[in-house]
Amino acid sequence: MKRIILLANMGAPLSEKEMKVFLKRMFNDKAIIYAPKPVRWFVSEIISNIRYKSSWKKYQQIGGTPLQRSMDAMAIDLQLLLGNDYLVKSVYSYSPPFIENTISELYTDGLKDFTVISMYPQASFSTTGSLETSIHKVKNLLPGLKIHFYEDYYDNQQFVNFWVEQINKSISKNKLENPYLLFSSHAIPQSFIKRGDKYAEKMEISARLVANALHLPYSLGYQSKIGPTPWTKPYTVDVLKKISIDKNYDVVVVPLSFINENLETRYDLDTELIPFGINDLNISNICRVEIPVSDRILVEMFNNFILKK
Repeated sequence: MKRIILLANMGAPLSEKEMKVFLKRMFNDKAIIYAPKPVRWFVSEIISNIRYKSSWKKYQQIGGTPLQRSMDAMAIDLQLLLGNDYLVKSVYSYSPPFIENTISELYTDGLKDFTVISMYPQASFSTTGSLETSIHKVKNLLPGLKIHFYEDYYDNQQFVNFWVEQINKSISKNKLENPYLLFSSHAIPQSFIKRGDKYAEKMEISARLVANALHLPYSLGYQSKIGPTPWTKPYTVDVLKKISIDKNYDVVVVPLSFINENLETRYDLDTELIPFGINDLNISNICRVEIPVSDRILVEMFNNFILKK
């Protein structure tokens, strides 16, 4: 009987309608809004109705989401490595194909052995928690279901090697002579840290391991904050301002908390941060490391997770 491998992410809305569903499911998730269910429902209704059009416009500005293409490509590459004894699919918490629906459909076909791999290298109550919400939901409904969950791999040597290779390619492509690494990661609310979320600690470990492997100076910042409450600091834009004081540096922005291109890389970094660095801070050499659609090192890492299980 086939073993099922699910590569799991939050979501990749493909239309304005799916964007509204994405936002509604996200802000009704306890992993995102740590509040009673009625409060989450109320907040999700308001946010999804107010923000879905403007959020979808951002996707349109970057030519649609690149996330699903990347997820599907990685699933295909992993399938080729594993062979016919496995079935590999990409799934999401907040947009189709939903994690719980895919597991339920395959369970109905008699398949009960699942491995879920998070696409978030550094586990957090929010990102990884959203996947766990979907997993727990379906696990409680289906007797005999076996789910093995790989929640993160922030200090895995292959993960480090992946970033070392991508950064070296970017430095070479842009002919940088004095590179300074600016690791940028998605911010999370400070309230999560106070509740015991180790995400920021894991980000620091990832950044240090990659920078040490390259023997390059670095800083770590946080991006994509939402709302008025305090989030993890320092913010990437503030770190960039400090780096810009030394005009000798060539700045290499590294989206360390992602392994797929997405709105936060293509919009927040490419259309906001990088132009700000060039036009407002007068940084002559600044680039952003692009994430490949699929990558052999990451796919081999996932393959090793499964074969060692």
